[in-house]
Amino acid sequence: MPLYEYTCRQCQHTFEQLVPSMAHEPTTCPQCQSPSLERLIGLPTAGRSAAPAATNCQGDGPPCGAPWCGRTNASWPAAS
Repeated sequence: MPLYEYTCRQCQHTFEQLVPSMAHEPTTCPQCQSPSLERLIGLPTAGRSAAPAATNCQGDGPPCGAPWCGRTNASWPAAS
């Protein structure tokens, strides 16, 4: 079910609503009961992936900071 965000044109209340694909959009504002609603444009959420995020870690430099990186600053020799 998609999650949509709406703003009431009368009272400016903003709310979110899960809308099943076969259902109609909300007909009134939950705060003032006005039927004058505007659906806001939202950005898609980032999908989840089992693969770790890509980094520029080559395994021979300083720690990359990724959660799976086992290297620490203590294990990296300081440049002279």
